[in-house]
Amino acid sequence: MADVQEIRRQMKELQAAREEAFGPLLDVLEQRHTLQQQLAALDEPYAQAFVAAESAGWTTEELLALGAEEPARRPKGRTRRRNAASGKKASAPSSPAAQVPAQDAEGPAHKPTGIPSA
Repeated sequence: MADVQEIRRQMKELQAAREEAFGPLLDVLEQRHTLQQQLAALDEPYAQAFVAAESAGWTTEELLALGAEEPARRPKGRTRRRNAASGKKASAPSSPAAQVPAQDAEGPAHKPTGIPSA
């Protein structure tokens, strides 16, 4: 059986090699975190610029076709535009009786057709 001290030395060598291999990954993770923070800081100004472009006459579809991405969150205080078809509801008649002309008792007498008058 191997000496306990020898096993401990081998274990520390393996662990050191693993830690060394992890170093470059840790560096890239740190860079990614920094870039993600920078990107998040640009979200609000980007959304404001996107809305300003729309206010200047660009449609969302045009901006997307040109390569812009729709902002994940729009600036507060602005609601999205709705299509005219989806934004408006058809007006329903108030009641069926309002569509039928009223029968007036004092109006001209109605004679049924096909019956001779006396």
